Amino acid sequence: MKQNLFIESLIALGGKKSKNNKHVIDFIAPFLLIRHKPTRIEYTVAKVKIHDEDGNPCVYAYRYYDKGGIKKVFIKIKDGNFKDYEPV
Repeated sequence: MKQNLFIESLIALGGKKSKNNKHVIDFIAPFLLIRHKPTRIEYTVAKVKIHDEDGNPCVYAYRYYDKGGIKKVFIKIKDGNFKDYEPV
């Protein structure tokens, strides 16, 4: 039940189930931002995976690191670190 609630909540926020993997939710909203609380660095959520290789949820996000907005750095946020992030 908890997993279904989690998926439904993410879909309500703009997510869409992946066609290739039923445990992945692709976010289609380009402005879905989260902020790392300690550093105040903002990331755009690219994908939420309900089950990673360890069987736990994780978030894949990115930020641009050049002035032209071309080069991206991706991060993987595991469920134990969710508390370190907040919506923007």
